[in-house]
Amino acid sequence: MTGYWLSLPALSVVLGLLAYPVAYDVVLSLTSAHEFAASGPYVGLANYGAILADPRFWTGVRYFTFWIPATVLLEVAVGLATALLLWWRFWGRTLLFVAVFVPWAFPASFSAFAWYSIFVPPFFSFYTHRAVLLKFWLEDHFGRGTMDFAALSAMGVWRVSSIMAIFLLAGLNTIPRDLIDYARLEARSPLNYFWNVLLPLLRRYLVLAAMIGVVITFIDFDSIYLESAQRTTVPVVGTLAYQRGILLGDTGYAAALNVISLPVLLLVALVGLRLISPNRDTPAPAADVRLPERSLFVTGLLQRSGRGAPRTPRLPLRWRRRLIFAAGTFAAILVVVFHLFPVYFVYNQAVVPVQELALGQPFFVFHPDYSNFHDAAIPGPLWLWARNTLVAFGGAILIGTTLSMLAGYGLARFKPPGAELLAKLAFASFFVPQFAVLVPLYAIYAATALDNTLRGLLLIYLTMVVPFSTWLFYVYFQGLDPSVEEHAWLDGNRRQAFVRIVVPMSWPVFVASALFSLGILGSDIVYGSALALSDSVKTLPVGLGLSAISLDEWANVSADMLVASLPLIVLCAILGRSFVQGIQAALLEGA
Repeated sequence: MTGYWLSLPALSVVLGLLAYPVAYDVVLSLTSAHEFAASGPYVGLANYGAILADPRFWTGVRYFTFWIPATVLLEVAVGLATALLLWWRFWGRTLLFVAVFVPWAFPASFSAFAWYSIFVPPFFSFYTHRAVLLKFWLEDHFGRGTMDFAALSAMGVWRVSSIMAIFLLAGLNTIPRDLIDYARLEARSPLNYFWNVLLPLLRRYLVLAAMIGVVITFIDFDSIYLESAQRTTVPVVGTLAYQRGILLGDTGYAAALNVISLPVLLLVALVGLRLISPNRDTPAPAADVRLPERSLFVTGLLQRSGRGAPRTPRLPLRWRRRLIFAAGTFAAILVVVFHLFPVYFVYNQAVVPVQELALGQPFFVFHPDYSNFHDAAIPGPLWLWARNTLVAFGGAILIGTTLSMLAGYGLARFKPPGAELLAKLAFASFFVPQFAVLVPLYAIYAATALDNTLRGLLLIYLTMVVPFSTWLFYVYFQGLDPSVEEHAWLDGNRRQAFVRIVVPMSWPVFVASALFSLGILGSDIVYGSALALSDSVKTLPVGLGLSAISLDEWANVSADMLVASLPLIVLCAILGRSFVQGIQAALLEGA
């Protein structure tokens, strides 16, 4: 029962703010409820029939079917390439490591602002005419909104590949070095070594990165209507649900739309969790395995591919090393430029004087004007939104991560019946779409006076922190050797051992959970814009991001964005190594 009691607060957040609204949505989808009514006349499956007969719905499905897989594949490819560069020890590794955290610390609404303005510049530039022609050509051949989806896809690759790189770097760090040396000796080529040794050893981390990419990419595309300030009206599920449920009040129809998208995302979660679990029949060698056994392990990997015999390189070893170093350095420079360029672009928008707009040069400012940064320092809405962000984000991360640690410890250490199932269900709730709980949340918050309050935002933000963090702590405590904790019982009780031994040892996992949650909260547009109706409750991503796109206040909002994002970037850079160590510690032995 102790395991259940420790996990009860975290599971209550998931059940109360996710499971109940989803069940509420299922019931509501069988009615013709209107105007946020708690119920309506029973119509059975009529709403689902109307959706499946609507060509607009299938248009949205077609967009999702193409853009989400394509974007996730690019995110994984860029993330893996970045992780391999970070794994390679070279002189510019620290700069690359810091640059990788910039996209994750930059809130998603700010990122959308940057990438929209890059693809279609807000002011006259030398490529504006070509960008507009490209937009028209894409929309003529692939449908309206294609340019907006391309910009959002580029933002997703830029942003999500950075967090994927951290997860994959943690996976690469778990591979013993002598195992890698054996693989390099026995592989016929670098491609064979990469494809038949590294990728199989990274399987769990690749699956986890892809799962996270699917969720975040779906959230971004699902909320494109809000992120583009209602400019992109392609009828994807989130756009249709918002228009029919929030704007037109057809809540029964909107609930059915949200229910339709649930099985697909939950299927991704279930399949991914199965693949993440370690293969107990052929486990990877641990750190204490003897060297000949490791050699046999690598040989087995290569023999299964039929390419185990090494071949003599054509170039001398000295020239091969020089070419590899030159190629790696060039790739590292490209990655750094890719990660920093959108922020640099926003900086140029903030300091370009009016006189230089006629030059049409958006990438270089000759005489920067820093008055917008001076204005950002003056107390006003920016300071109020910053305080709200600190309260909502900081409270949700601190409370949510603490509850998740208790839940993970209770489920892993006390092993109550169904512990693994509860941990996986908590993680699966991370895949519940935001629009699926939005309409029921309106009813719940209106009844409890939580609407348009920071308390309401903090509560719903817990649902974005607790699911992944609970699972992460669960797999960490499963792999953590209990003997250290048990030895401490000789000098104190179990509670003292937990506070003085377990909590300090869990610090890297706590940091990893907190920084990951910070990026997830920064990607929220749906909850913040729907539940924070007045300026006194808005957070920075909603107040600045939506204002920039909807009001076209490019210069002063660009300065505000940079000022608001700088503390987050510095925080992620300082705690970056702990982030990697936390992911590595949790997943190295976790089940």
